[in-house]
Amino acid sequence: MTSDRRLKIIHQLAIHHEMEVEELSSILHVSPSTIRRELSLMETDGLLVRTHGAAHLRLPIDYDFPYANRAAKQLDEKRAIALAATQLVTPGMTLALVGGSTCTALARMLRPMDELTIVTSAINVALELQGQSTKHVIVTGGTLNRNSYELVGSQAIGSLENIHCQMAFLGASGMSPEYGLSMSDEPEAAVGRALIASTERAVVLADHTKLGKRGLVRVCPLEQTSLLITDARAAPDQLMLLRRAGLEVIVAELPTGGNVALGRPGKESRERLAEGQLEP
Repeated sequence: MTSDRRLKIIHQLAIHHEMEVEELSSILHVSPSTIRRELSLMETDGLLVRTHGAAHLRLPIDYDFPYANRAAKQLDEKRAIALAATQLVTPGMTLALVGGSTCTALARMLRPMDELTIVTSAINVALELQGQSTKHVIVTGGTLNRNSYELVGSQAIGSLENIHCQMAFLGASGMSPEYGLSMSDEPEAAVGRALIASTERAVVLADHTKLGKRGLVRVCPLEQTSLLITDARAAPDQLMLLRRAGLEVIVAELPTGGNVALGRPGKESRERLAEGQLEP
């Protein structure tokens, strides 16, 4: 019951961003003391932050506990990349997303957008989008990866064989002209290949620390990806090599002040993007 209650709390906080103990108590039909005890345990586990009489999720949500330290790095860059990725999305599209901190940031930024079908192999991405009537969320089957909240294995791969997406967003452990797209986990790399095979356009979301690197497992050669979105701290020589290899690259600039709000893109963010914050 406790794990089920935790998922319900995460769901409510993902929708409302911050809620008071009394509100959660009413929705979940348990006592305020039970909610306070659950919130305390969830804060210890790194799921949320408690404030006076309320709580909100950590941003991005630390679903992948073994990856928590890695997910906490380059947060501003990942949020800028996710914001840039939203500019590729229009109502009516069918998208595919894997898990990871950058794709999770993108999922949260897609919440204000209407009429989307989203296919995902990641439970955390589904939780970010669940409960919205203007979106159709499809979760692949599969086995839950013990090191993350990704669904992997033959069932996950098989479920993607009869699905067609207009665009797929994938994270990376490495991205280089010679080795292409790579990841650190073989089962997740196999699902990544299936997603690429199901889409018209494969978009890689990778911050500057991933460029020129090789992850443990190769997902695909560079020519099987359509676009890379990275951040402004990327080394110019790495960008030049990727572009010379034929890859389209978008560089996402951080807004002045160095912070990108993770959530609804505001008027200032949209204006900055319109004014050229995205470098072709």
